[in-house]
Amino acid sequence: MGAISTAAARAGAHRGVFAAVAAVVLVLAFLGTAVVDSLASASLSGLRSGLAATTGSDGAARWQIRVSDDPVEQADAAATVLDRMLVPRGAEWSRSVQAFPVDARAGGAAFDAVVLADDGLADRSSLASGVWPDDPAAAAVVERAASGGIATTVQATAAAAEGLELGDVVEVGDVGGIGAPGALPLVVVGTWTPDDAADPVWFDDPVVSAGAVEGAVGPFVVADEGALAELPAAVVVRWTATATPASSTPEIAADLRAVLPNVEPALRAADGIGTDGLGTSGGLVATLDRLLAGLTTVRAVAPLPVLLLGFAGFAAVDRLAALLAAGRRGETQLLRARGASAVRLTSSTAGEVAILALPTAFAGAALAEAGLGALRPDEARSWAIAALVAGVAALGTVALVAGRAWWEATRPLLRGSGDEVGRMPRAAVAGGVLLVVVAAAVTLWQFRLYGSPLVANASGVLEVDPVAVLAPVLVLVALALVGNALSRPVAGVLERVAVARPGLVPSLPMRQLARRAGLYASASLVTVLAVGGLTLAAAFAGSWQGFDRAASAIAVGGDVRVAYAGRSIVHDADPLALVDPFSGAPGVDASLPVVLGEGRIGSDPATLIALPAAAVAADAGSSAAADARSALAPAQVAPELPPGASTLDVDVQVSAPSGVPGSVAVTAWVLGPDGDAGRLPAGSFDVASGGGAGRVALPDLDGLRLLGFDATLDGSQGLGTVEVRFGDVLVDGAPAASDLLADAVVLVSAKAPTGRAPVAGATDVAPVSAVLGAALAARIDAQRGDAFTFRVLTGGADVAAVVSDIAPAVAGAGGSGLLVDLAELSRAAFVSGAGVPAYTDRWISTSEPAAVADGISRERSTALTTTTRADASSEPLIGPAVAALWAGAGGALLFAAVAVAALSAALSRARFGEVVVLRALGMPARLQARARSAELAAALGTAVVVGAVVGALTAVATARELARAAVAGAPASLGVDLTLDVLPWAIGLVAFVAATALIGRLAAASVRRLAATPGIREEER
Repeated sequence: MGAISTAAARAGAHRGVFAAVAAVVLVLAFLGTAVVDSLASASLSGLRSGLAATTGSDGAARWQIRVSDDPVEQADAAATVLDRMLVPRGAEWSRSVQAFPVDARAGGAAFDAVVLADDGLADRSSLASGVWPDDPAAAAVVERAASGGIATTVQATAAAAEGLELGDVVEVGDVGGIGAPGALPLVVVGTWTPDDAADPVWFDDPVVSAGAVEGAVGPFVVADEGALAELPAAVVVRWTATATPASSTPEIAADLRAVLPNVEPALRAADGIGTDGLGTSGGLVATLDRLLAGLTTVRAVAPLPVLLLGFAGFAAVDRLAALLAAGRRGETQLLRARGASAVRLTSSTAGEVAILALPTAFAGAALAEAGLGALRPDEARSWAIAALVAGVAALGTVALVAGRAWWEATRPLLRGSGDEVGRMPRAAVAGGVLLVVVAAAVTLWQFRLYGSPLVANASGVLEVDPVAVLAPVLVLVALALVGNALSRPVAGVLERVAVARPGLVPSLPMRQLARRAGLYASASLVTVLAVGGLTLAAAFAGSWQGFDRAASAIAVGGDVRVAYAGRSIVHDADPLALVDPFSGAPGVDASLPVVLGEGRIGSDPATLIALPAAAVAADAGSSAAADARSALAPAQVAPELPPGASTLDVDVQVSAPSGVPGSVAVTAWVLGPDGDAGRLPAGSFDVASGGGAGRVALPDLDGLRLLGFDATLDGSQGLGTVEVRFGDVLVDGAPAASDLLADAVVLVSAKAPTGRAPVAGATDVAPVSAVLGAALAARIDAQRGDAFTFRVLTGGADVAAVVSDIAPAVAGAGGSGLLVDLAELSRAAFVSGAGVPAYTDRWISTSEPAAVADGISRERSTALTTTTRADASSEPLIGPAVAALWAGAGGALLFAAVAVAALSAALSRARFGEVVVLRALGMPARLQARARSAELAAALGTAVVVGAVVGALTAVATARELARAAVAGAPASLGVDLTLDVLPWAIGLVAFVAATALIGRLAAASVRRLAATPGIREEER
């Protein structure tokens, strides 16, 4: 017989084992390719989808300056800088020129108009009617409407609000002013709507989406930006840069993030730009920071499923290699006795496995790529990754099987030596286990030292530490090896317990388990690894989900956060004061005003959050936020006006030295039901008149509280000080309670034109109750009950406070947050005479956050941005890594099942004679089957329990740190609760137990059939 036919015959004799090896290689290559390629593409797609999902100013950077005397030179200089710095880094930029709102008149109606020149507007908008200003047909419309007019296309909503139609003339500029040179006539030639008002290129401008911004309407778009120079208003030129999602990669995004802060200095240094108020705005830098940090966390988590899958897969291959070596032991000894060398036997085995493994591995990789292509058609596939994974799976399999063959071929030719499948020299095993334990200890020490697999480099950027990132898997493997080494003593204990009971079962199977512990060891190891990996995956997934929810709640505050642009302190005629703009809106359960600003405690900065603590629901979305809010104990800060009151009258007495001109405007300060402050006009009095009765029209709100009154002097020409006294107060014509009386004298002058008079019920300013974030409290060394003073940078109020609690994090501010009641802050700022902060945000409670946020963005008429907890979640980037980890754990369980099947086959071959002997001694076939089933159940049950313990210990050591690393930007003081994602863990465990139970049942049935076969002898095996 030739060498080829001999090899073929040897392979055919063990076709079952080779089929199992092929199945393991196929699954290993399939899952390995799917996991690695999906993680690689998920990082890229996560970055691109993150950029694509970013809306408004969060996705753009804008540089703005007044138009220079030479706008062409200015435009060329800026284009040179932006083309050089941004375009090579995957960004696009556009230029527009806008005039600040100017007086306008159309058809007798006066309004403020926003005029815009933007060459690219037509590419991102659609005509609702008419034509664009630069269309040749526009000239005919202009000629018919007004001589010397300029064609304009106006935003459709603004046109409808002002009743403008095609051909109407809008006069902008000096409309009706005395001695004015005349207005600039704009002729409406069309109306337009934005294709996507949330596109970052629009920079969250409400005049684009709603046609109005703070009382002004537009934009009125003109073709020639030179026409804006004729308007009596500030004209600015703006360059808006956005990232291009389709061409972005992590490397390109990192380059863009690095260069964006340098654009403004480069523009300043360019000749022709000008220096008149160049400024930068936009959140593109922060968005890129968030996305790049998320990509870094993906790289920190990604090795876990890959290594888990690799360890379990190759452990299963090793189990099959041991089975093949045991099955060939007799023929290996015969071939060696006839002169075959160990090299020839090893190379023959390697060739057999290579012929089988290489095409199988590449087939598995190809199937994975095809599946990923069908599930994610928009992602580019990496065949290089597929080829690499297939090569590693095939070559690793060949090496393991050939290594076993070499070891078997070089063993001493002693009769009966090494009868147990999988037995290795104990010293080598102990040395290998010790090596893995030492490596795991080193990586765990590094992991615990940093508290994360991420570490900041010299420039402060987080990077993955190559040693610490291996800790979770190496700790899992080391504990699995140590736990598996306890199989012999555990089997011994089970044997002693079983012997004490009468009958062959369970004493006989437990004795067999103790005698053949080495035979069970490798299958038990794969089981321990698989169950441990499943437990670790469940602990990481559960901990990450809980921590991500808490961090998202801390970042956003409510279910939806609405942030207004440009709001600072309370002024007159604030359309948002004392009202809830979202009351009754579809899907909105509650809406709370929030002041978010900066505070100072000495020289230490803090993020100030002021909200109506009494109105906050107990469930704030996270325990940290709920505890922080519930710790506030706001006092009654001002007297409440009677319910249903409609008017408030106050007696005003004005006195001044003779000849002082001017007038005094009186305003009433009130607090809304949620504690936000507003000013209500009470009338104006000439200084010479001596005063009079001021009347305030109260809004139709229950729960209004009166803070006091103020008086503002105008037109005194600096000729003297005016004394203003506030006397009797009437509510709906009836005398008010004593705590609603001011009974104070206010002195105002040209140098101090405004004075305040708090009512009696608001004069006693007690320290406000404050909750500090843990990081801030540690920085200023504050404890519960300590008194301190903080300054509100918006308005300049110095506020006395007392620490009512210290929370891990404050909603909306994190660990450096300073949380106070909004009404207490408003009262303290008013009484101190400083500016009273106006609310900057509204936090909305809703069960439909996405729909509510979309509705607010569509219908807004002022500059605002909306954020939901989903926007702040790390799920878009970390979700694929968690799914890959579950896939890796599932693959490990599958490999463990294969190892158990191989163990069952090994037991059937190795213990053929035992079945014959026991049958000859009279042991029934059913009892032998029960004994074999009990052996497998005891061995695998022990392995499952050890695996769960190993996984739990690994999770305790690493899962919380992994979960924290997975949520970029989370407050350091916010704790991570170790939580198990029970449902997928239970499903995986039950499926594995069911599969191994089926294998055990089939093995027991095989033993029963064999033992029931009459006339069988040992030599017939």
